[in-house]
Amino acid sequence: MSDKNASSSVVTSLPGTNSAQAARGFVRSVNDWVMECALEDTDISEILNGMVHRLVAAGIPIDRVMVAFKTLHPLYEGVSYVWSKDSGSVERSTHMGVRDDDPDWADSPLKWMSDSDVSFMRRHLIGPGAVLDFPILESFRRNRGTDYYALMTPFVTDRDSTLGSNRIFMTYMTRRPSGFSDEDLATLSGIQRRFAVSCKMRINHEETKTILETYLGSDAGGRVRNGQIKLGDSTKTRAVIWFSDMRNSSSVATHVGDDAFLGEMNDFFSATAGAVLKHGGQVLRYIGDATLAIFPIDENENNVETACVSALYAAAEAQLNIDQLNATREESGKPPFDYGLGMHVGDVIYGNVGVPERVDFTVVGQAANEAARIEQLTKQLGKRVLVSQTVASFISCPTVEMGAYELQGTGVSVKLFAPDFSEACHRLELMRAG
Repeated sequence: MSDKNASSSVVTSLPGTNSAQAARGFVRSVNDWVMECALEDTDISEILNGMVHRLVAAGIPIDRVMVAFKTLHPLYEGVSYVWSKDSGSVERSTHMGVRDDDPDWADSPLKWMSDSDVSFMRRHLIGPGAVLDFPILESFRRNRGTDYYALMTPFVTDRDSTLGSNRIFMTYMTRRPSGFSDEDLATLSGIQRRFAVSCKMRINHEETKTILETYLGSDAGGRVRNGQIKLGDSTKTRAVIWFSDMRNSSSVATHVGDDAFLGEMNDFFSATAGAVLKHGGQVLRYIGDATLAIFPIDENENNVETACVSALYAAAEAQLNIDQLNATREESGKPPFDYGLGMHVGDVIYGNVGVPERVDFTVVGQAANEAARIEQLTKQLGKRVLVSQTVASFISCPTVEMGAYELQGTGVSVKLFAPDFSEACHRLELMRAG
C-alpha cells in the first residue's frame, strides 16, 4: 500500500458551485424529505433506502452505499448500514470494536480520512487514473466497481462528556464505465449534511434508549422514556418474581481482592441474570450481589403458565452456567460460586421515589419483599432454589414440598417447594449441543 500522506495528492476537488446549482431543485427536494424524516424520528435504514431510491430514480448511477458511525452501546462500538443495488435493500451490521489493531479498520480509507481530517475523497477504480491504495478498493474493483466517493461529516455528541466528537461516514460506489460525473458528485455532496443531521438525531435517540435500558431494563427504561418521570408516578404489574443472591461473597472477595471482585460479580451476574434475559425475563435491579427480576404476566393472566415455565428454564440455565463456571474456577484455585434463588407470583409496582430533583425509578411491593424472604430461606433449608405454591402449580418438573414458613417481617405464611431441574437441565444441554 502506498504512503497515506501522499494520498492527499489524488483527492478530487469538491464539485464546484456551478455543478451543484444544476441540480439545486432536486437537492432541495431530497433535503426537505430527509428533514421530514428527522422530525418523524425515522429509522436510518428507512431514510437511507428512501434517499437512495430517489437518487437512482434521478439518474445517479449508484450501485452501493454505506453509512457508518460509532455508537454508545455495551455490546458493540460501531454500526454500519449498507444498501446494494444487487439486493435492493439495506443491511444493518454491528461491529464489536473500532481498533487500530483491526486490519479492516486500520487499512480502511475511513480511518485515513479520520486521522487526516479529510472530509471527502474520490478514487477512480479503473482506467489510467485508477488509484487503489486501500485493500477495500481492490475488492470493489473485483466487484466491477469503477468509481468510489467517500464523505465524512463530524459532529459533537456531548460537549460535557468524555465521548467527544463522532463522525458519520458515507461512501458511494458505481459500476458505470464512466464513473460519477461532476453533477453526480455535486448532488451527493449537497445532501450529505442534511442526511448527517437526520442520522445524528436518530443516533442520539438510540443512545438515550440504550442508556435507559442498560441501567433500568427494557421495560422500565421504556416507561421512563415515555414520560413516567414525576415523583410518585407508578404502574402495577403482575409477574413471576425472581430474587437471587450470591452466597459466600465475602470469601470470594477475600480470595481475589477488592480490585478483582467487580469482575467476579460480573461473571456471576452473567451466569444468573444472563439466564433471566435469555429466557425472556426482565432484570429490574441489582442490589449489591443480588438480582431482582420479573417474568411479566398479562392483564388477563392468560400466560401465567408460560411465565412460570420461562422462569423455570431460566433457573435451570443459571444452574448449568454456575456449575460450568465452578469447574473452571476449581482449575484455577478460586472458591466456587453459590447462590440462593426465590421465586414467587404477585404484583410489583414501578415507581419514582426520592425528591423531585433526583428520583430513582425502582420496584417495590409486598410480593417483591416476599420473594426476597423466600430466597433467604434457601440457606436455612439447604436448597439452592425455592418457589412458592403458585409457581410450583404451573411448572411440570418434580418438586419437593418443604412445608409452610412465615416470611420474616411480612406476617405472611407461604408453602414452599424445592424444584428438581434435572430434566430441564438435560433439555438445555441437548439444545446447547445441537
